[in-house]
Amino acid sequence: MKFRFFALLVGLLLVSSSLTAGTESSSTDVPSTTPAGSATSDSSPASTAASDSSSPVTSPSDASTLTPDPSATTPTAGSTQPAGSTVTGGSSSDAPVVTTPGGPTVSQGPTTTAPLPNVTYSLVQFGAPVCVDATCTYEIDAPVNNQAVLATDQSLINDDRSKFGVLQANASSVDAKVKNANDDAQRKINELQSLLDQIQANLAYIQNATKTIQTQQNAAKTSLTFVEQFISDISKATDSCLYMRCLKPTTPAPPTTTPTPAPTTSPSPCVNFTCPEDVTGAAKCQLDPNGNKPYCTNCLANFDRYNHCDTVSCSASGNPINSNSTDTFSWYSTGYNQTSPTDSSVPANANCVWNLPIGPLKVNTGDFSFDCLSTQKVTLTFTSADATLSQDVSATTTSRVLNSLLGKVINGTITLKSTSVVPSYCSIYLTKIPPSGMIMEEGEMVEKKNGFFSWLMGY
Repeated sequence: MKFRFFALLVGLLLVSSSLTAGTESSSTDVPSTTPAGSATSDSSPASTAASDSSSPVTSPSDASTLTPDPSATTPTAGSTQPAGSTVTGGSSSDAPVVTTPGGPTVSQGPTTTAPLPNVTYSLVQFGAPVCVDATCTYEIDAPVNNQAVLATDQSLINDDRSKFGVLQANASSVDAKVKNANDDAQRKINELQSLLDQIQANLAYIQNATKTIQTQQNAAKTSLTFVEQFISDISKATDSCLYMRCLKPTTPAPPTTTPTPAPTTSPSPCVNFTCPEDVTGAAKCQLDPNGNKPYCTNCLANFDRYNHCDTVSCSASGNPINSNSTDTFSWYSTGYNQTSPTDSSVPANANCVWNLPIGPLKVNTGDFSFDCLSTQKVTLTFTSADATLSQDVSATTTSRVLNSLLGKVINGTITLKSTSVVPSYCSIYLTKIPPSGMIMEEGEMVEKKNGFFSWLMGY
């Protein structure tokens, strides 16, 4: 009986000292030593009683080995534990490396040591012992994790992981753009380098060609020097055969006096001057009264009557355009080959003028060709009789425009000029307009300013 009482007394003392130590430690930092009053002697009766018992008994000495859990939180509602305390301080060098599932490993950050966050903790609490006979039972309230805080921390971690994923995706996108820009810049550099190589190669070729030309010029100059020296030597040797035959100035022979022959009747120049056959039977050849020069009287179009009607006439003083038949006239550009029109060519530096037939003229669609004007090396100008109007035509001139122009240059001229040879020809098939009436041309009425009807209509 005395032993039981003694054990109960020791237990009460232990519980009292434990409660006192827990109250004092709640307002301090994490204890680095065993809480006061938690250590017991091995020779204490309470320890002996606990060791002899077969029931689960926790001695107060076990509490001395427990350290505050930084992850412990304030007890939830309804707990019998006292309010926990907060732990501050700690070294950042002991911070573990955190590895997020499915993500990269985050190593330690800046070398500057940052303060650890405050951690709420709780100590182990012993309840009053319950002793039955020689066995005492103690109740221990151990700290537990706060699931609400854990859920909040997990949510923050998940949010940080999501933000990290977005940052990583943005970084990958920027890296891809940088790589594309770098590849494009490298491609352009390669193109510029290739172009530079080609320019350098062409420059080297031009430089070599220039040197070759200079060498050839020097060789030609040297050869020309020998030729000049040879001619000079010949000029000095006036008694040489080569000088007498090639370089000696010729002296004109003195005029000789010959007797004037008796006048004789010479044959007409038209005897040997051929002209095209004339179906009318009229004289084909006549003599020009100004120079007694033969010419053909039956040339068609604007062929040269002084050249057997074989070629187109060309003179700056004016040439006629002869009729083909009643009221029809053909005009061809100089150089026209009537035997083979495809071989015709306008000569260079031509200056030819032709007089238009008397009276108003017109052309029909398809009755003219201005192919010789396509190169712009030949000009064809229509000029009025009083020279107050002068207008050029082109390869694209239409029959309507040409008819309008012919109505303004009645009894005028056509002038053809060229700057170089043009392998082509131009042609116009003209028709004389009757002296009265109206001519319909492609839906356009060409009026005649004569007669009562013209006066009535105000033409």
